[in-house]
Amino acid sequence: MKPYSYIPTLYIYQAIPYSIVMTTSVLMYQQLGISTASFAFWTSLLYLPWTIKPLWSPLVESVGTKRSWIVSTQFIIAILFAVIGFSLQCDAFYILSLVGLALIAFTSASHDIACDGFYILALNEREQSYYVGIRSTFYRLGTMAAIGLMPIVVGQMAGLTDNPWSVSFIILGAVLAILAMANTLLMPKPSDKTAESSGLSIYKDVIRSFFNKPGAISAIAFMLLFRLGEAQLAKIATPFLVNSADKGGLGLTETQYGILYGTVGVIALTLGGILGGFAAGKWGLKRSIWPMTLSMNLPNIAYVIIAHTQPAADSISVMAAVVVEQFGYGFGFCAYMLFLIDYVRDSKYKTAEYALATAIMALGMMIPGMVSGWAYSLLGESYELFFIYVLICCIPGMALIPTIKRHISN
Repeated sequence: MKPYSYIPTLYIYQAIPYSIVMTTSVLMYQQLGISTASFAFWTSLLYLPWTIKPLWSPLVESVGTKRSWIVSTQFIIAILFAVIGFSLQCDAFYILSLVGLALIAFTSASHDIACDGFYILALNEREQSYYVGIRSTFYRLGTMAAIGLMPIVVGQMAGLTDNPWSVSFIILGAVLAILAMANTLLMPKPSDKTAESSGLSIYKDVIRSFFNKPGAISAIAFMLLFRLGEAQLAKIATPFLVNSADKGGLGLTETQYGILYGTVGVIALTLGGILGGFAAGKWGLKRSIWPMTLSMNLPNIAYVIIAHTQPAADSISVMAAVVVEQFGYGFGFCAYMLFLIDYVRDSKYKTAEYALATAIMALGMMIPGMVSGWAYSLLGESYELFFIYVLICCIPGMALIPTIKRHISN
């Protein structure tokens, strides 16, 4: 099978559970009347499985194949989403749905380990660089399906049922089951030899290899700090977009929120991701990392502008802000993913070490996300000041680029 036949569906699937757990659940709990302080804390804590996944990544490395892990975890996730849908009809829906989301988070983290390892295993070095743009684009398409299309479905279901979130989650489970079947048929079966080491020796080898690489300290700091601004923006952006104007928000409806990110945002994201992959493939990561990083962080200025001006929800300025931000994110995130791949390129345990790298990235998302609500309150619950603060938080990661560039292979 050619990579273009399975990379899109594989990474759409990888994105959906993560995006539902981290972002769409925020909108859901807000609409279901849960306090902001409560859902902001618990949904941020759900980053934990992606943070600690290196604890079981050697198991994925040494037991079975990456392909078998992908297939089994995808079907489990589909079932769990349907179960959450039914749990939302219960009086104890908050606790039950949080437990369900936690199980999805652990299963999805295991899926990510196998999926990223499969990408490195099934594609050669040239293909890895070429398809990183397509990979990141379809990952973000999956993200947009979760945070864009899902609210639209909920909005449409609102007129047909008393519990639109419940029905929407059940439908999502069915769709993911179909997507899992498609991936089972489309994915190739590359040679996937089990590592020679076993037990604790695998952990020791992985840790030793990962932390003893040239420039490891600056590389790990970069992994932690690169998304410092985005991590906090992600938790406050949704309340900003849907809260009423008297609370400093833009007052988007569920349908407006979904369409804005599910249509206009997707087009901009797709163009940015494809161009990012082409740029990285043509000029290499060393030459591309600065323009890509700037393109990812600077568009956050758009949030400052619309928070200050508070335009109408359907105005062209809101649409323009989304286009700029999504294009910049699609273009710039390619550099970050290529950096993680480059860091483990020559490792014996690529899957386990890549899982460790993405776990550090998740830690860099979890902790800032947990304190984002506190930072927002400390800044007087001013969205404008908060988004300026987000821009400042982008600086530490960029400051590390001159150091990490010396150790990038191409």
